[in-house]
Amino acid sequence: MGIRRDFQRRRDGRATTMPRDFLTHGKRKAPEPLEGNIPVVVMALTSVWGILLVGSLPFHSRLADHDAEWWIGSCGAGVLLGLYGLWFVRRRETAALRRAADATTPARGNGGVGPTETGTTSPENHPDDDAHPQHRD
Repeated sequence: MGIRRDFQRRRDGRATTMPRDFLTHGKRKAPEPLEGNIPVVVMALTSVWGILLVGSLPFHSRLADHDAEWWIGSCGAGVLLGLYGLWFVRRRETAALRRAADATTPARGNGGVGPTETGTTSPENHPDDDAHPQHRD
């Protein structure tokens, strides 16, 4: 009712994409994403869950009396999910660094086969070399 419906629709009437300024109606520009040291944040929050887990273990019997043993399970799940998150974030950052390193290294053509970046075929990577081995020196 009060929301403007200006995104694209398919033939069946369902929305396909929502514009970036859907909530702001173009009045404000979307902020830039925050940059930070994500592994440190994940490690800190995982440590908080670990401290809560260790802190709640001495009160296991009291928690059991009040049907609140799930607190310990929640803390354990927080630690396990935090460790998974730490592994995931490190793997993602390693892959991003590898992609950045691959993007900065000069390209070597098409694996030694076919035309070079300039579009010419050099003798080292001529496509017919594999097809005609008798022409090799």
